[in-house]
Amino acid sequence: MCAELDHLQPKTEVWTFGGIRNVVIPHDPLELGSGFSLTKPNDILLSARTHYAMNEDQYQHAATVGTYLLYKTRQPSIRDHRRDQSLEEFQHGLMAFQIIKPVQTLGFVFQGEMWKSTLNSETIVKRPETDAGQWARMREFDEPLLAQVSGMIPKIFKVMKGANAEHKNSIILLQLALEQPHPLISGLLSIMGMEARFDSEGRDDFKNKLCACLGPSTRAFPDWNSPNFSQPSYTVEELAIPIYMLRNKLAHGVDLRKGATDKNTPVDLVKRVQLIPELEPMAHAYLLSQAAIHIHCQVLQKCL
Repeated sequence: MCAELDHLQPKTEVWTFGGIRNVVIPHDPLELGSGFSLTKPNDILLSARTHYAMNEDQYQHAATVGTYLLYKTRQPSIRDHRRDQSLEEFQHGLMAFQIIKPVQTLGFVFQGEMWKSTLNSETIVKRPETDAGQWARMREFDEPLLAQVSGMIPKIFKVMKGANAEHKNSIILLQLALEQPHPLISGLLSIMGMEARFDSEGRDDFKNKLCACLGPSTRAFPDWNSPNFSQPSYTVEELAIPIYMLRNKLAHGVDLRKGATDKNTPVDLVKRVQLIPELEPMAHAYLLSQAAIHIHCQVLQKCL
């Protein structure tokens, strides 16, 4: 009976959307399939802004962000659990971008009901902005990367609607890693996300499973920025143990300086290293945290 009544309810088009930085679309809108599209800011989208939920900078950034990811669904006019489901599904679509190459977001997710050419704003959700560090920011999300999104979205939906909690957690932990403002905790969350996939038992098992998944000679940082900048030389095999050791020290609240004197696998986590010669040196722990995110993305690309 409930299904029959639901069928008789008038349906409306619900829009769920949020801003993404540095995405270059060849035309507006760009359809991605599965209900998703990319579009530039317009009067309808920007009508969802409100000074009640946003400060002045956030309000202005919403107009200058460049691109919005838009998810359209048909739902009953009466608000129910499907509105919340659409918010979750929007995040699934956003993760397709993040797994291919992490992007920066504004954090705000807007939702409203379309009536003719007017958006009746219903919900604004504030999530932390996402950022994966300098290497990811140096490359725009352009056409070669956009070409992969349509195929990635259904894969994420399949996992998130499935019964394997560990595989879901691996995606969720990547999302949380990108939303985490502290780079070391961000790296820790990504390492946890890889462990959710590998179910590893210690550092050596983690290294073996990671190398078996991606190949030991695979570069930790994808070759996004050639020919302007050389690809970082660090490999999966080279960083697997240091990444795991960083995870151990962070998870147990240990002074990172003690990593260099670890009895089993000493790793100097505070020495200064360079990602590429053109960039300023950073602490080894910060490089490993960035690497963990990019390796995590590559694991998900391989496993999904």
